[in-house]
Amino acid sequence: MSDTLRLLLALLELGPRLSGLLEDKWPPYRDELMELAARAGRGDDPDKLRSALDLLVIRLLAEPPATHLVERLMEDMATPTAVTETVTRRGHVAPVVVPDIARPTTDQSTGVVTIPVFYGTDRARGDDTPSHYFGGARGTLSFGMAEVSVPTRGREVGELTGPNWWHLEFSANPEKHVILKTVGALGRDAFVANLKDSLAAADVHDVLIFVHGFNVTFEDAARRAGQLSVDLKFAGRTLLYSWASAGDTKQYTVDESTIDWSCDHFEAFLQLALGEIGAGKVHIVAHSMGNRAVINTLERVASWQLPAGSAKLGQIIFAAPDIDRDRFVQLAAKFKGCAARVTLYASSRDVALLASKFVHGYPRAGEAGDALTIVDGVDTIDASLVDTSLVGLRHSYFGEKRSILNDMFNLIAQQLAPDQRFDLQAAGDALRRYWSYRA
Repeated sequence: MSDTLRLLLALLELGPRLSGLLEDKWPPYRDELMELAARAGRGDDPDKLRSALDLLVIRLLAEPPATHLVERLMEDMATPTAVTETVTRRGHVAPVVVPDIARPTTDQSTGVVTIPVFYGTDRARGDDTPSHYFGGARGTLSFGMAEVSVPTRGREVGELTGPNWWHLEFSANPEKHVILKTVGALGRDAFVANLKDSLAAADVHDVLIFVHGFNVTFEDAARRAGQLSVDLKFAGRTLLYSWASAGDTKQYTVDESTIDWSCDHFEAFLQLALGEIGAGKVHIVAHSMGNRAVINTLERVASWQLPAGSAKLGQIIFAAPDIDRDRFVQLAAKFKGCAARVTLYASSRDVALLASKFVHGYPRAGEAGDALTIVDGVDTIDASLVDTSLVGLRHSYFGEKRSILNDMFNLIAQQLAPDQRFDLQAAGDALRRYWSYRA
């Protein structure tokens, strides 16, 4: 009998005792053990099965009521997990993740960078494949870590490359495409512990939270987060908050309802990032409809009671926000001063926002032109001139255009004000000052 199967059977046998120790925290572990048992019965890849089992053990070791019981099990079996070491901290054993799991790595022969993306999501669980690990239905707030590989050779900055049938590409190639490689669930405590350790080892102790917009799957949200991390040369750790978008263009009103429902979950995720992981600054990049969760959360920041020594909000970036312009102005007055700097990217040629205005009857905060949103405490940047093609500016321009990515780098890494950023020029007048890209 293999060590993997022995460990799996031993954990199943411990089930009743673990249930008594963990109480309401036990069901997710129970379900995952049953799932692993089913995979073992199907004869799944032994290496993948062992990797999933190791991650489960890591999480159990991070649950104080179960730590000593699981530690004794590992000692009795004399087969410690392949992905953990143990260190004593005031008499307790805590997991330490091997660096190639929790840190960015680069394959020097291919130039492919693998980025750990620490996620929070309120999506319902899907199947075991990374592309369908989470679906578009609502679930409960859960945590974990994904791995995204991003090619750095032969890919233009901003490209979220994937296989195209018209290029006769029928499967993902790590040297050409941005790929969601793995997704692994972590209990809340294990998530905090692993992210805290990973952040402590980072060159910069800041985190970047990406919040996606309408019609986005978990897979594409994670891929975009990884691509942004690489293209922004972000030296801290990258986080993703993935709300339960249906990932369907026909489900716009469903997504609208869901983003409102998701606000409390995002608030809990942001409080965790600020108060529990040892971050210095927390930066946020929100896109499209995802801005609604962010801006409604920022309205309440002043009322939070965070622990002493909590992180500060750094750069808040509202990219093409699909939110009522007048509502944005109302809320901006309430969250003024909550972050080091707040930036709004807008465009007069964003077709998705023009369609949203058609549906709602009022301008969106991400529009430019006569509807450009200018409010005290927010640096508004008109990005309409970034793309002069006939088709116009894509709704996802914030993550695709080199000039905007360069500007976001200057914001996040260099913390430069608009008048210090070479690509920008002042526009408007003294009463309505904004910024635009140099033609």
